[in-house]
Amino acid sequence: MNGILSSVPSAYLSLGLALCMYSLPLASKTVGPEDIIPRPVKTEVKEGTYVLPGNDFSSVRVQVGDRRFARELSSMSLEPYQKDELYRLTIDSYGVKIEALTEDGAYRGRQTLSYMKSLSDTLRHCTVLDYPRFRYRGIMLDISRNFRDKEYIMRQIDVLSKVKINYLHLHLTDDAGWRMQIDSYPRLTSVAAYRNGETWQDWSANGRTYEPATHGGFLTKDDIREILEYAEQRHMTIIPEIEMPGHSRELLVAYPQLACTEEDGTTRVITSDVCPGTEATFEVLEAILDEVIELFPSKYIHIGGDEASKGSWKKCPACHKRMEEEGLSSVEELQSYLIGRIARHVEDKGRSIIGWDEIMQGGLAKNATVLSWRGVTQGAEAMSLGHDVIMAPSAWCYLDYYQDAPMHQPLAIGGYNPLRRVYSFDPADGIPENDRAHLLGEQGNLWAEFIPTAEHNEYMLYPRAMAIAEGGWSPLERKDFEDFHRRIIPLTDWMTENGYHPFDVRKEYGDRPESYRRVQHLALGCPVTYRIPFSKKYHGGGQTALTDGKQGGWSYMESAWQGFNSDVDFTVDLGAVKPVHYVGAWFYSCLGNWIALPETTEIYLSTDGENFECASTLTCQIDETGRRDTFFSMFGSPLNAEARYVRVKCYRGTKPYHGFIFLDELVVN
Repeated sequence: MNGILSSVPSAYLSLGLALCMYSLPLASKTVGPEDIIPRPVKTEVKEGTYVLPGNDFSSVRVQVGDRRFARELSSMSLEPYQKDELYRLTIDSYGVKIEALTEDGAYRGRQTLSYMKSLSDTLRHCTVLDYPRFRYRGIMLDISRNFRDKEYIMRQIDVLSKVKINYLHLHLTDDAGWRMQIDSYPRLTSVAAYRNGETWQDWSANGRTYEPATHGGFLTKDDIREILEYAEQRHMTIIPEIEMPGHSRELLVAYPQLACTEEDGTTRVITSDVCPGTEATFEVLEAILDEVIELFPSKYIHIGGDEASKGSWKKCPACHKRMEEEGLSSVEELQSYLIGRIARHVEDKGRSIIGWDEIMQGGLAKNATVLSWRGVTQGAEAMSLGHDVIMAPSAWCYLDYYQDAPMHQPLAIGGYNPLRRVYSFDPADGIPENDRAHLLGEQGNLWAEFIPTAEHNEYMLYPRAMAIAEGGWSPLERKDFEDFHRRIIPLTDWMTENGYHPFDVRKEYGDRPESYRRVQHLALGCPVTYRIPFSKKYHGGGQTALTDGKQGGWSYMESAWQGFNSDVDFTVDLGAVKPVHYVGAWFYSCLGNWIALPETTEIYLSTDGENFECASTLTCQIDETGRRDTFFSMFGSPLNAEARYVRVKCYRGTKPYHGFIFLDELVVN
């Protein structure tokens, strides 16, 4: 890392009015619209160049709402949102002209011009006609797990607006900290905005306690007003998220009366789920949302809705009473009741809710917009039901995953999501044409449990956020990863020169080398019998995954790794009795995702498939204490025997992080 994450700048400087015109040694080369991100819809480059004077664009002619321009466009089949952001940029010997139907469109045109100007003073003569593919192009910043201040947020607004991102989703509340001033409930910030532990990991290890004046912080209402004004000037909408009913431990610590009780009705149970059985919960949540709505002008208010455990609800008398009164048959329906009631309150204020796709459980609230994160099928289902959807599936759009080989990267939550993969995502893929009107766009999510500093945050965000930007703006037929890679290098160089900390794609190591090679061995193509089934979600290729010659990459989610949420027990039939001199496999560990090495692995051999003898017992020798990174271990054993059947048994440990066992190809030689 060469020290890139070793320090955090003590202060940030405002970047000015969204043109992002930094002082940068300008190259003598000429720059045109084909050099920018996102790639424009239509470009025509002509002979000749123009040197744009100054940085204030005072010489640029801007026409908004011109009737002749509107008539020119009347024959084009465009959606209203596309017309709103449409612009035409002309650069010729007479100077620079921007034409648009709205101020939004004029701003997008100025950003295209600004982008080119930031790379060179000398601009090619050209005509650009441009408009977005999707109306929603978003990035989510999690400032709860590790707080980021006003200056940092405004700094990201500058560079994100440069690439035509138009929504910034702020995850303001979660177990690890409440990050917004709420006047009616001051303990949310006096208590729950601070914690014992500089990082989320440290806090978790220290028992998840909240201590005033230790580590943390929050945005005051004046901070938020300043951020909102800054974003409005850059034609960006800020969407606030107040998490409920899960991920709410900080709320319950500040106001324990919102927690469930034990069956005797006396003991408050502080979990991460608020109690939907008590009216106090709704009084507090609605009052909080009233203050949020008063401050944020966004049409959308995000209310979370993900990963509620609901465990305490099953034992809570108040929850049981609520279910009986409302005719609810499950805790999923109880969650739907809470979401629906909150949605109605928000709608009464003239706004609409967005929720993570778990809000579909138990029935989807009327008019709710779904942010689909667990996959694309949830979003497709919501669209088929007539709901608007923003696609953000974790396998493509989670920017907290490793973007390169884990051993070359700072600690991450796990997974592997390189720039190429983020860029490959098409939100509309597989969506029926008649449902696509409900597809608003896509969003990249940067969760911050493993991202303690501002520099690290930017390192994970860029340049993958630019892939999200191009995916949301550019026509599918204009996307080309190799060309995008060419364009990303001068942009990240510009960012580095101006104090940002993007990942340098020129130093990318790439996927795990073993994943590119097909391994040859005695068990190749042989049938596998599972005594304990593998996870349907992490099948790694199904029944043939362990003998198909493919080895896993850096990600356990999208490669040859096969996962078991249990012990492991399977047998491979070699087809005939053969000499066996080695049996082994690679195992995957990522304790942050509850994936650990087996404590014990046993290898059994048999000639008849009925009588097995233990040929080797292997124990885990790796000290996992406090280890949170991703690593790979080969468990194998030299043997000297003959066998037709090879049976492998792996046993999980007993620690909380011993959830899954992942392994790839079983190699027999």
